[in-house]
Amino acid sequence: MAKHHIVQDKYLTQWRKSGTENQLNIYVIHENQIIERGPGWKGFWRDDFNVLEDDGEKSYLPEEVTVIIDTKGIEAVRKINTTSEELLSGMDRSCVAFYTALQYTRTPRHREETNKLIEATTRHFMRKDLPSPDKVHMSKDKILEYNPQNKMEEDALDVISKMTQEEINSQIFKAIHDDTVRIGLTKTGHSKGILKVDRHAEKIFEMQWLFLVTPEGTSFITSDSPCFTISTSKLNGLISPHSTVYFPLRPDICLYIKPSMKSKAEYYMKLDKGQVRDINSLILSNSTQCAVAKDKIHLEKLTKNFDYKNHRKSRVISISESGPYTMFTAE
Repeated sequence: MAKHHIVQDKYLTQWRKSGTENQLNIYVIHENQIIERGPGWKGFWRDDFNVLEDDGEKSYLPEEVTVIIDTKGIEAVRKINTTSEELLSGMDRSCVAFYTALQYTRTPRHREETNKLIEATTRHFMRKDLPSPDKVHMSKDKILEYNPQNKMEEDALDVISKMTQEEINSQIFKAIHDDTVRIGLTKTGHSKGILKVDRHAEKIFEMQWLFLVTPEGTSFITSDSPCFTISTSKLNGLISPHSTVYFPLRPDICLYIKPSMKSKAEYYMKLDKGQVRDINSLILSNSTQCAVAKDKIHLEKLTKNFDYKNHRKSRVISISESGPYTMFTAE
């Protein structure tokens, strides 16, 4: 079983405690403690996380794609000069746009929210279509035609073969209305999403960028979900006109984008320590399982009163109806 990174190790290396140590200060949220680990720490990896396999299980295409984007992206990030405030070349800007789109798409947070959205929409409309067991029309014979792919599916089909059609209808109805079955994309389905990041990258390239710069004596933190969005409305996403995108590119720079502003311009803005602290609080609250800081003292102060017990790893899906329209939003 292959391991796939959710956050690039070369990106995380920028947050090392010093240039001679390959260690990071990592705040593990559910444990409410700070540990020291390297950029290759298991918390930044997932088994078979992004896998689009061939029949021989030799091809891991999404991972090969992410390596290309990561390499070009981190090279472009390192070229950003906060002293001269020079504009990025068209190629470097393109690389950072791809890097941003990929990092937003690749995280466990995005995967979990995608599954929540699919489950909410599927279950909502299925419940409307199947208000009672007698409305279920799924033939037992048709189900048993399925070719099982593993032992679990074989066992399930064996159980179904011994059930009556009425029992099958009742079980399907119960699964839909009692939340006993989870609905979401397969690993392959999620992996295909990575192959679509170019669509988001193209739109990000066209937007106005603001490089937020830290003052001396402080720095931005990062997390296992470093690229995230904050919205003033229920419409929230990487390219939503109501959103603001945050992505700490380095300890001294955070990329700030408002998708509604499309000018291709690049600006630099020097923050004070209070503003950096506020953004770090946002980064922490939008992380999945952990946050990383270059300075342990800053991390200790930031997490001292953090409500880790009620931390949400991902947003919840709300459903609202207006006439014939149904809206599903992550909040």
